[in-house]
Amino acid sequence: MSFTGKNILITGASGLIGRAYVDRFLELGFTVCAQVNAGELKARQNLHIIAGDLAVTKSGNSLVQEAIARAGKLDFVINNAANQAILDPAHASRAEIELMMRINVDAPKEIIDESAKSGVSVVLNISSVEALNPRAGHEIYGASKAALDVLTRSASRAHLPMRVLGLRLGLIGREGIDQAWPEGVAAWKAAAPLARYATAKEVVGVTEFLLSDANAWATGSTYDFDGGLGAQPW
Repeated sequence: MSFTGKNILITGASGLIGRAYVDRFLELGFTVCAQVNAGELKARQNLHIIAGDLAVTKSGNSLVQEAIARAGKLDFVINNAANQAILDPAHASRAEIELMMRINVDAPKEIIDESAKSGVSVVLNISSVEALNPRAGHEIYGASKAALDVLTRSASRAHLPMRVLGLRLGLIGREGIDQAWPEGVAAWKAAAPLARYATAKEVVGVTEFLLSDANAWATGSTYDFDGGLGAQPW
């Protein structure tokens, strides 16, 4: 499938995976609308940088509208932005929990709903293995991603013919991660059958397939991209 001339909206575009998405989809001939909050992106041809805070109610709806105003139309959307704060369930405040759910679930729902009204073909929600594999300190984050997985399934039925998919990621390595977080990397490699983390480039590669015509018969599915973690025995 040729993506030349297609338009895509990517949230969380200034992070590790977001930047990799922006670079690759520009290479493929897309017009890219990139939502950023705290981070920055370098201006380039066919790149529309949209500053937006997804913590604000209805910001997902207005983001889609702004992207369409900039690009003319949207073909694809990737819900990549996430609040990954470490929250102790015993001590996290209501405001902290609500903020995480707002960014990780409510904003994607607004974006999905607005995309369905705007002729988008596919929305891809970026989930996490922590939706299925709870980890101390990440319980609320995992709960938010589990909710996103359910939203992927329910929205796929509610918004036909638009397709809604999910990508459940394991550990994605960045430069210096082995030195900065040796205990976490070691634990991940011990738990994952393929005994390594993925790269952002690999995430982009599987995403290209998910958005392509080769995957056109799929909707409501969340794909595991986790080095085999989900296939571990009890």
